[in-house]
Amino acid sequence: MKQEIKTLQLYHLEKVHHLKNEVLIIPIAQLFNRIDVNKHWRNRFYSLFLFKEADGSLIIDDQIYDLKKDRLVFLNYNQVYYFNPSSPPEGFAILFTKSFYNHVYTGNKLIRSDTAMAKMPHVIDLNASSMAEFWQQFYIIRKEYGRNRLFTAEIICMQLKILILKCIRASKMVKERSLPADHKKEIVTKFSDLVNQFYKELKTTAPYAEKLNLSPNYLNTLIKQHLAISAGKFIKNRVILEAERLLLHTSLTVTEISYELGFTDNSHFGKYFKSATNKSPKIFRTQNKIQKS
Repeated sequence: MKQEIKTLQLYHLEKVHHLKNEVLIIPIAQLFNRIDVNKHWRNRFYSLFLFKEADGSLIIDDQIYDLKKDRLVFLNYNQVYYFNPSSPPEGFAILFTKSFYNHVYTGNKLIRSDTAMAKMPHVIDLNASSMAEFWQQFYIIRKEYGRNRLFTAEIICMQLKILILKCIRASKMVKERSLPADHKKEIVTKFSDLVNQFYKELKTTAPYAEKLNLSPNYLNTLIKQHLAISAGKFIKNRVILEAERLLLHTSLTVTEISYELGFTDNSHFGKYFKSATNKSPKIFRTQNKIQKS
């Protein structure tokens, strides 16, 4: 039987709560009882895990992280992961969609999901001084979540934004002053969104430039200015990321993966992959396959 990446939607986890399709707050132990932690998952929502007690590991794409006490873990949309706990964890998970996070528009572009979530690290370790603050903020959200009253969704949304901003601040990854978004940055963001949507079908710069009503040269110049790589390289990196996910987290054959990623033949995919990683897909899989304990 082939190992596959399972897609998880919020309605798979909870069907009765009034906010079930947008946000879910659930004890981590209860979440683990509802999903098979031995399977590889891909979420169609953001996930924030607040661990009170934990032991074991978590694999996100090709990175391994320890599960431990007072650690926050963040998962973005479409990242492939699986948990490997050594003991039953304690804590809570906040699962929410992009549309819910943007339910209340503040007018501040730094708080939008595409900006804020791009700055979120995968793990944040809480020190003694910040731990109480984080849990206090969480309990405010959880208390409102248990209600079904006027403006409940709006209040949770705004409190969630506060929690996310505190996470970013705690990670010490925010620059002292962020530049305001401008038109060029918006184009770069749109390009990135298009690549995530069409990377299987479109692997060159020209069709993306056409969708953005730009010349390929101008689009390439913008991407180099803002991302320090060419547009073609950005597209290729996205294709390779998905190839690595499939090689590490599924038992699909290399031929099946090549077709899944839109290549017409296995040879083309092999050359494409090797040009980026200096390894064939089979060798990459053999050398990097993450073994479960």
